[in-house]
Formats: sequence, structure tokens, C-alpha cells
Amino acid sequence: MQSIIEILKVNELRSGTKDGRQWTFQDAECLLRDDTGAVVEVGVLPIPEAMREQAKPGVFIGTFALRASKMRDAGRRIEPVLTGLQPYAVKVSKAAQ
Repeated sequence: MQSIIEILKVNELRSGTKDGRQWTFQDAECLLRDDTGAVVEVGVLPIPEAMREQAKPGVFIGTFALRASKMRDAGRRIEPVLTGLQPYAVKVSKAAQ
């Protein structure tokens, strides 16, 4: 599964301890765009640990895989997880902004 993602800002890495286990978490403020460049969604995208070095502001084709959540409270819920970012040059018309 692929989507056009514009990363506006990568938020600071957060970390802590819960139930004696160390955790880290990072997310990014993003726009999802359609093929015409129009914004279709605005939200926060979790950045997996393996993708943290690649996640920078810009426009990308984001690739996702389905995986069972590793969070204890999620009950092994199947969720999409970002697995790849490829730079993408989107042409945004004035009407699409």
C-alpha cells in the first residue's frame, strides 16, 4: 500500500519507562495528498524506529505494511506501519492547495 505523504515537521523523540520497560516514540506532522496534489488528510504519522533517520520534511511516496501492534494495550490489533519513504516531486496546482 502506498500514499503520497508530505512531512511538515518531525516531532522530538520521546522516551520513558512503563511497567519497568523502556520505550521511545517519534511521530511527524503530515499531509496526505492525492494524485493531483490536493490535500486529503492532515494528521500525525508514527515513525518506526527503523525509519527515524529517513523521516525528514519533504514529499514522499510512503510504503506501508500490515503488522500486529507491538503495544501491549493494543491487543495485537493489525495496523498499517510505515516501511519505506521515497522522495516524490508532486506538482500542486493552485486549486489543489
